[in-house]
Amino acid sequence: MTSKVALFLAHSIALETEAGDRYEELADVMEVHNNPDIAELFRQMSEFSRKHAGSVRERAEAYQPLPKLKSWEYRWNAPEPPEVGDFSATHYLMTPFHALQFALTNERRGWEYYSTMATDSTNAELRELAGHFAEEETDHVRQLEHWLTKVERPAKDWADDPDPAAVID
Repeated sequence: MTSKVALFLAHSIALETEAGDRYEELADVMEVHNNPDIAELFRQMSEFSRKHAGSVRERAEAYQPLPKLKSWEYRWNAPEPPEVGDFSATHYLMTPFHALQFALTNERRGWEYYSTMATDSTNAELRELAGHFAEEETDHVRQLEHWLTKVERPAKDWADDPDPAAVID
């Protein structure tokens, strides 16, 4: 039988890995649309998520083997992993302000997930781990909030494009 802690760790690895993958995809999209500053920011966010996934994997060594869950077996507090942002919240002309807001929303959802696990679990070890992960997410949230104070707010017409991108499938 799989322990609650091992199941939580499997979820945490998936959460951070998926977030890293999504940020990398967003970076690629921003590069295609010649928005290199935002591409770089999303690559940094991808790296942060991958590092967090790596630290979770290290903690999980004591709980091997972790369960190998199918995509439909994950139990999130949202349709996708908490730190995986909704592509509809992005725009090919988004500014650093928008990208940081997007990342901040994701990190807050990650914090909420871990905090809920820390509060609601009946397993003391899981509560402790989830609490630690929530603290890490708090650090990420604070860092992004700080970055947001340093970037220029976009003009109201930031999304106006006289020559919009054409997407053909």
